[in-house]
Amino acid sequence: MVSDVDIDGYAAGLAAALRGPRRVRDDLVAEARDSLTDAAEAYLDAGLSSGDAQRRAIDEFGSYQEVVPDYQAELAVAQGRRTAMLIALALPTLYLLAPLMWRHSPWPGTHPMSSEYLRLASSFDYLSLAGGLVAAVVLLGFGWGSRYVRDGVRLTHAVGYGALTFLVIHGLAGGVVYVWSITQWPNAMRWPLLAGGVALWLAFDYAAFCAWRCLATSRAQRAALRLVSRRPVGA
Repeated sequence: MVSDVDIDGYAAGLAAALRGPRRVRDDLVAEARDSLTDAAEAYLDAGLSSGDAQRRAIDEFGSYQEVVPDYQAELAVAQGRRTAMLIALALPTLYLLAPLMWRHSPWPGTHPMSSEYLRLASSFDYLSLAGGLVAAVVLLGFGWGSRYVRDGVRLTHAVGYGALTFLVIHGLAGGVVYVWSITQWPNAMRWPLLAGGVALWLAFDYAAFCAWRCLATSRAQRAALRLVSRRPVGA
């Protein structure tokens, strides 16, 4: 039972209890508020006072302990989908830009680029492409493939761990390629496309933050479920 709380207070508490993408969270809370308002208006028409109507609507809607797990699951899935989409778009873009960034400098070095450097640069390109393809497949798991992937929260958790691991490897490899590029091209720092590639590479810091949010939102949903499971029977 939820007592002595009006609809606005309940909605504010619900928003504070949820973790996830702000826009999705705000939409969910707004829908909950609208549903509560409609129910309260129905009770007002039935003759209840404003305070009693709101309390009745809130009691029937459910306590935070009852409703937060489902809302948090939706937020976790939204975060997982957002992270997979970001990586699926950004990594192929980096792959397509790589030939311009690494190999077409107008200021060649004083000696030909080493074969080891070229192999490393190519490996980094393929690493980017492979990561983007995997992210695209995972993205299907949040859409069409959701009929087969029943637990979207678990998938989000896997996306968080997988993306963080990949981004660490990708970031280290990119750093090595960039530093080695400077030794190959004395004026590489003046090549605008290379600078743009570095900016895109640094943008993956945001992808890492999104991956961390995948872990945070999925763990929040599991924690909310544990609270429900500990609730005394009949409470």
